[in-house]
Amino acid sequence: LCRADGGPLCAACRMAAGPEPPEWEPRWRKALRGKENKGSVEIMRKDLKDARDLHGQAESAAAVWKGHVMDRRKKALTDYRKLRAFFAEEEERFLQEAEKEDGSMEDEDADPADRFGSLLQVVSELERRHRSLGLSMLL
Repeated sequence: LCRADGGPLCAACRMAAGPEPPEWEPRWRKALRGKENKGSVEIMRKDLKDARDLHGQAESAAAVWKGHVMDRRKKALTDYRKLRAFFAEEEERFLQEAEKEDGSMEDEDADPADRFGSLLQVVSELERRHRSLGLSMLL
């Protein structure tokens, strides 16, 4: 059965196959026994060292990436705040112009209103962009 299975030979099959060379098996076992433990321990130590090195590299890469992302978020937040301040100034100026030109014609009032509407559009678009960068977590 074991010959047909291709597995290791049982005692009966070894007897049927004939005697093996007398010195080959002991020398093979002796060589394997001495190197197997030493080699496997060295391999395990090397694998552990490689795993530690890879872990350290991954941690440093993650720290660099986190710093890069945080720098981009800080820049986006700064730009966003500057834009909001500019928008507040423009809104104030628009309201002052609207108060001054209360008695004037409607054609002249359309110009600041268009400008105010376009500014509102630009700010809402920039808010969408910054939120997609993850600024909603910082706000």
